[in-house]
Amino acid sequence: MRFLFFTGGWTAGGMEAAFLSLMKGLAARGHCPAAVVSGWNDGQVPGLLRDAGIPHHEVPLGRLYLTNPLFTWHSLRHMPVARRQLRAIAAEVRPDWIVSPDVQTLLLSAGLLPGRRALFLQSPPERLMRNRWAGRLLDRRLDRVLCVSRFIAEAARATPIDPAKLALVPNGVALPADRRFVARRPVRLGIVGRIVEQKQHAVLIEACALLRSRLPGAFRLDIVGPEEGAAAAGLVARIEELGLGDCVRWVGWVADRERLYGSLDVVVAPAVDEPFGLTVPEAGAHGLPVVAARSGAFPELVEDGVTGLLFAPRDAADLAWALERLVGDPGLRERLGRAGRAHVAAHFGIGTMTDRFLAACDVGAPPVAGAA
Repeated sequence: MRFLFFTGGWTAGGMEAAFLSLMKGLAARGHCPAAVVSGWNDGQVPGLLRDAGIPHHEVPLGRLYLTNPLFTWHSLRHMPVARRQLRAIAAEVRPDWIVSPDVQTLLLSAGLLPGRRALFLQSPPERLMRNRWAGRLLDRRLDRVLCVSRFIAEAARATPIDPAKLALVPNGVALPADRRFVARRPVRLGIVGRIVEQKQHAVLIEACALLRSRLPGAFRLDIVGPEEGAAAAGLVARIEELGLGDCVRWVGWVADRERLYGSLDVVVAPAVDEPFGLTVPEAGAHGLPVVAARSGAFPELVEDGVTGLLFAPRDAADLAWALERLVGDPGLRERLGRAGRAHVAAHFGIGTMTDRFLAACDVGAPPVAGAA
């Protein structure tokens, strides 16, 4: 079958990485995936698609923003060009399925691209989808709504979308070669992701202050992400205020996942209301235990006490206690890491994601509540 994915624009984040893995999985099964890179991007996504051998087209198809009239004006100004390009793509690709994580993209392209339509929700339903009238209009344009987690599926059930169209398709990650466990000292903790309030970096910093008072010199925290913006500035100030400069360091963005996870012993995911959190299965695939907030989709990814540890959201003391258990017990780190790798291999591999996606698109899918 022929699939046309809208991969978004800007940087190559978790959603783009998941879509790229899915397209590779489909191509390996003999299907024909292609992509539209929409919006204005920084060159990362087209380069990744090119390296993977996925045909792609760059189209200036932006969004309409209620709070950003300048971006809306740019989108409207480029709309005639985008429509012409989409018509040409339709003639060339002749897709059986159109797949997009974005409601506006599906609605704007509805009359231009043939094929059935799947909304692949990688984040909570946006306002347009939740609206009583717009949601019903969208429902008439959709054949399937793919949900990356049960957490997102429950949010989708609260919209006007027909629940019979929902299917659960969690993201998948590659399983690298197994690595030998090393009981390093100090233990290397890592948090990976954008520096925004939702990721709860500040809670982790407070937990590190508590942990250092109990286990001085026993750990180091790597913050993997760009040191820019107001949130990052506030974080830097708090690190200095707590005197954590000797055990907390910024390492910037690390694209090489082998190098990133090879340098860590424990991955910390304190975010709240995370739709999926690709870092968690990535860490598990590399044999690393995860300490995650009991929030959003994390309880679906982490088996508490088996593949990692869960803690109360926004609770620095509870997070510090969970980290203390792992920092002080190399045997526990090894057991949880090995179990995490087996769990990812069984439930969150690229092959499993591809199977679930094809089942949803080809032969229907069971309701989310009954999905594995």
